[in-house]
Amino acid sequence: MVAVTATSFFLSILLGLPTLTYFCAEQNGRNPKLWFLFGFFTLGLATIVLSFLPDLSEKKEPGTTDTQNNNYSNEK
Repeated sequence: MVAVTATSFFLSILLGLPTLTYFCAEQNGRNPKLWFLFGFFTLGLATIVLSFLPDLSEKKEPGTTDTQNNNYSNEK
């Protein structure tokens, strides 16, 4: 019974941390698949490194669309 519990815990850590890294990378505008692989092979180190890297995702102003943002760039 202890072996089953230890195996379940190990598998949850083995797949849980890379999955967390995947979603963090996706939110920060980075390649989530690549960061999942980093997280899989480094077991948590990639998640810590990712938390210190700058956010690369483009933030939109609330209530605006892409066409509203581009209208002003075409005017002279």
